Amino acid sequence: MNSQGRHTPMPPQLTIFLCWMAYTAAYPGRYSYNSNITPIMDAFGVTHGEAGLVTTCFFFAYGIGQVVNGLLCRRYPRRWIIPFSLACSAVLNIAVFLGAPFWTLKYLWLLNGGLQSILWPTLISVLSQSLPASSLKSSVLVMSTTVPIGTLLAYGLSSLLAVRGGFPFSFLTGALLMAGAAAAWLFLYRDAPASENAQPVQTSRTPGKGLLNRAVAVTVLVLCLFAVANNLVKDGLTTWVPSILKERFGLPDSLSILLTLVLPVLGIFGAACNGLLERRLPSFIKLSGLWFLLAAVSTAGVILLLDTSLWWAVLAVFGIISLSMHAVNNAITSMAPLYMREQLDSGLLAGVLNGCCYVGSTISSYGLGWVADHFGWNGVFLLLLAVTGIPVVTAALVGTAGKKTKPQP
Repeated sequence: MNSQGRHTPMPPQLTIFLCWMAYTAAYPGRYSYNSNITPIMDAFGVTHGEAGLVTTCFFFAYGIGQVVNGLLCRRYPRRWIIPFSLACSAVLNIAVFLGAPFWTLKYLWLLNGGLQSILWPTLISVLSQSLPASSLKSSVLVMSTTVPIGTLLAYGLSSLLAVRGGFPFSFLTGALLMAGAAAAWLFLYRDAPASENAQPVQTSRTPGKGLLNRAVAVTVLVLCLFAVANNLVKDGLTTWVPSILKERFGLPDSLSILLTLVLPVLGIFGAACNGLLERRLPSFIKLSGLWFLLAAVSTAGVILLLDTSLWWAVLAVFGIISLSMHAVNNAITSMAPLYMREQLDSGLLAGVLNGCCYVGSTISSYGLGWVADHFGWNGVFLLLLAVTGIPVVTAALVGTAGKKTKPQP
């Protein structure tokens, strides 16, 4: 406190770092199962669909929780709720490490999804209410790295541990990282009144007063659609690429998981690309549509290459798709909630949009596993081609309509 007894606001850099740390640490505890799905299938003798059902349960609870927590996060005691979420998720990961039977995993991961759903809308709310406008762009860039770096940590640890068949230790490692992040938040974060500098930011996307409600409504509805498609593709690749590399190209588990690390590494550059493109494309819809177009063309390339022996070429195209989908994810879940905080509560918008993302994730795990079981991997990528194509058409239609009603959303 200062000499007048008021709370001294945390420096913006510390606020951004703590939010980054908490969400990044959550990923090894979220993807400890996904990153080991291939050895888990072998260890328990289950099908793609049965294995995918566990992550479907997680994504189902996470998606619903995003909306609920988006509505409630303004009322949470931020100093306590973030460590609570991380610590409870750590306990569930330890339960799997200690040998929980396979039939219990879907229930444990359902609970894990509900607990981790607290994090994103609450953290975005913290940033929106605490940061001055001058720090928003840096916070968007920093927070955009949480998904690829967290995924990189999860899959990197799994690839190392899979060499000796030690995939259960991925759950222990994830638990330790979350426990450490929970302790750091508890001791370093302090609740304080919203910064006087945290005023609404004006961007090129801010609609005119006459069309405010309609422009915002169209933008949010279209971004919800894009969010479903985005995570269906992004998490579908993250979950199933190790299996594809093993089953179609005969690569061992450890190498398949290790090569999958290429995807989140390339994803780190998605936000940087958005930073360069946003001035040229003054619309979240147009920006996302461009990335979906690149993903659709790349998915067609995968279909052409899948029956060859060129696994390295397939992996390179997967990387382009991953870069595109991480860029879309950044635009939807970070840029839109923070830049539109004048029109809508950032925590609520983050919860709704991220909840829609995890509708796609829910479909991707069990749904793509089921398609793979019944129609093979070629059928999976034909489906993904359609999924990436729909947002391209939608963005084109909205862009055409926007030319007739300025300003564009």
